[in-house]
Amino acid sequence: MSSVLFVDDLEDTADSLAEIASALGHQSAVAYSGASALEIATLDVFDVIFLDLTLPDGDGRDVCLQLRRGRCAGARIIALTGLADLADADMECFDGLLPKPCRIDDLERLLA
Repeated sequence: MSSVLFVDDLEDTADSLAEIASALGHQSAVAYSGASALEIATLDVFDVIFLDLTLPDGDGRDVCLQLRRGRCAGARIIALTGLADLADADMECFDGLLPKPCRIDDLERLLA
């Protein structure tokens, strides 16, 4: 069982993904902004973090780099985005990609 954090300003998306992960046997938490993700990550250590690239309070890439300097430095951080035109440079700090809309089998694969 993994400890998983879902970060997305679309609350329904974050909540739904967390519910699916919980149903798959993982411990899940949610954050709806970069600031709340960073705060939660000071309290708990996560094995996997799904992080939206476009947050209202900052760029997901910047949040990713900050998470890598904290307690979650060892976490696998997966970009969560609906953007289709990503360059390799956009993905350098991430360990993978989960495109939106999300497919359950893709989520399961990334949690394995």
